[in-house]
Amino acid sequence: MARYDHIADVLRQRICGGELAVGALIPSADQIAREFGVGRDTALKAVKILRNEGLLVIGRDCNIRVERRAVPAVEAPGNVVEAGPASVVRARMPTPRERDELGLPDGVPVLVVRTGDVEEVHPAAGTAVRWPRSGD
Repeated sequence: MARYDHIADVLRQRICGGELAVGALIPSADQIAREFGVGRDTALKAVKILRNEGLLVIGRDCNIRVERRAVPAVEAPGNVVEAGPASVVRARMPTPRERDELGLPDGVPVLVVRTGDVEEVHPAAGTAVRWPRSGD
């Protein structure tokens, strides 16, 4: 994995996990470069990835802030994922590799369904998750 992809993944997790809230300023490219021990250009590539995903935006003050892009609503799911009683589902932005593999446009999140040691990644738009009803 390229260093800028790793940095983008870490920043994406901070954003999706709420550590960097919507509207918050992100660290400067120089600060990111120091934190990860990389050059400024590598840090800028990571920021560009997140801007392309719609997670970051350049404000009028030229600072880069966390942004949340709306995902178009889908009337009916095209994919229904069956989850077990012990399944855990979380939403996050896809990695560049996942976006390519799933053919997703920028800004569309994925659902990660984890059951035991098995993890499945599905596009969030058009996917529904079904859990067994209590008592089933």
